[in-house]
Amino acid sequence: MAAREKLLSTALEMLGTGRPETVSINMVAKEAGLSWGSVQNLFGDSDGFWSAVVELIIDNGSSLWAEPQSPTVEGRVAEIAQLYRSILDSPYGVAVETVRAGLPRPLEVLEQTHPLTAASLAKLDDLWSSAFTHFFENLDGPALDTQRARDVAEVLPSALRGLRADQQFGTAVDFDRAHRTLVSALTGYLAG
Repeated sequence: MAAREKLLSTALEMLGTGRPETVSINMVAKEAGLSWGSVQNLFGDSDGFWSAVVELIIDNGSSLWAEPQSPTVEGRVAEIAQLYRSILDSPYGVAVETVRAGLPRPLEVLEQTHPLTAASLAKLDDLWSSAFTHFFENLDGPALDTQRARDVAEVLPSALRGLRADQQFGTAVDFDRAHRTLVSALTGYLAG
């Protein structure tokens, strides 16, 4: 396997564990049997490397998406919420969240320190928003309000990440009930 592919696949594998310490290029390079110099030669710097990792996730993560089955708003909200929940639990979803958590924050700082990576993450977010809007096309009944669809496209991932974080921290929340409540509330908002 070529050095570039070896570094990227090793990074995805390590990030997919969710361990924060895996957002270390030195650790990834060592695990891949390469050096920091190899990373510099192939990617320029850490920004180029993490941007390439996110781009690989974008390229490979599209297989996680599905086409809607339900003809109703409520059915589609339930489908997309379950789909996104599955994506969050996938190695790609875990890798994205690990990168986001391990790199500088807030977004304004990341844009200054890692502009390529920030742009790749913004591209990923834009793709999610577009896929979300597409998911609600061709529904039975009246068309959805475009602004409300955008609102829900922003709220749903954050809410599901929050539920997932609560679950990982071992809180006493009934996650299935919270998931159903979220779907119901967002359905009501979308339906107007």
